[in-house]
Amino acid sequence: MIIEETNIPDVIEENIDVSKILLADNIIENIYPLFDEIYQDKVGTLSSYDSKYKQIKTKVRKSKEHLEGLMLKLERTKKESKLLTRIEKLINSGLTNDGALKHENIILLKIYNKLTTEKLEEHLRNTLKIISKRFS
Repeated sequence: MIIEETNIPDVIEENIDVSKILLADNIIENIYPLFDEIYQDKVGTLSSYDSKYKQIKTKVRKSKEHLEGLMLKLERTKKESKLLTRIEKLINSGLTNDGALKHENIILLKIYNKLTTEKLEEHLRNTLKIISKRFS
């Protein structure tokens, strides 16, 4: 690039401070829109990341709640399966020939789906006691 020297001064020598301020204002005036666009782009990007983060966070929370529900259901199903296995063992060993125990097991088989988890655990303990008495 060729620099040509002219007699036109770039800066007014009489008031150099005002010239510096005008030059700085011109530079800021030309550069500020570039920074403003970049800043707005970054703010837009950050807000989109924030909204994506919130969406993913709610999705993860819903998935977690669903999995917790499935875990509770699995635990209940395992307890029901164990109870049915123990009742089968009682029947196979001939312990249900007793009238009261037979009646209790029939009622239990009819309503075991409606029992709470605590009641299932109680019946599991009772059947285990009966089986352990029989085989001890």
